[in-house]
Amino acid sequence: MKSAHCLVAYHGCDAVVRDDLVTQRLKKLDHSQNQYDWLGPGAYFFEGDLKRALLFAEASAAHPEKMFTQRPIATPAAVGAVLCVSSWLDMTTQEGLGEFSLALEGMNVAFQSEGKDLPVNRPAADDDVDIIYRALDSAVFSFMHEIREQRQLAPFDAVRGAFPQGSPIAENSGFRQHTHVQIAVRNDDCIVGWFLPEGAELLTAEQYNEAQGRLAAIVGAGRKRRIRA
Repeated sequence: MKSAHCLVAYHGCDAVVRDDLVTQRLKKLDHSQNQYDWLGPGAYFFEGDLKRALLFAEASAAHPEKMFTQRPIATPAAVGAVLCVSSWLDMTTQEGLGEFSLALEGMNVAFQSEGKDLPVNRPAADDDVDIIYRALDSAVFSFMHEIREQRQLAPFDAVRGAFPQGSPIAENSGFRQHTHVQIAVRNDDCIVGWFLPEGAELLTAEQYNEAQGRLAAIVGAGRKRRIRA
């Protein structure tokens, strides 16, 4: 579905990554390739929600064993980005949901012909309230991208989805504490530029070196994956 749409989004990350992106020492983000990613492979952003991006970075730093991020986080931060997307799959629309349903049907037929079971969506662990492990959803998006490539259809630059998450704010409320809109960018050319969020400052040279040391300690110790395939 075509749309010329520009917006501001935020990516939760380590302060070193934030500063490297803003100063262009780092040219682009690694694309997340976890089979449980909600929107399939891509660079993930929270649309217009700085606070939610920071909460995500803080949760990732506090629970490295969950491996929420492609890059580890030792010093939680968020970086702003201006995105300009010309073609995306918007899962907040009937058209997007219809595309997903068709892809699910096609994938189900393909799996049945190969004698395989479909992946499942489930909590990542017994203590998780939300359905975090989105193996089925992720597989459907990947299947859809592959089919479009095989049929030589224009690829989607990004996938967008709204996710209710956390406890209800009020009894029987449709609003939850951590509900958010996420975007998985597949085409890095959609990222027009990076910026420091309001109130944030670049690390000093000393702070940057200390933050790099904290990151190195995490990488050196290794991150043990809790979510299993």
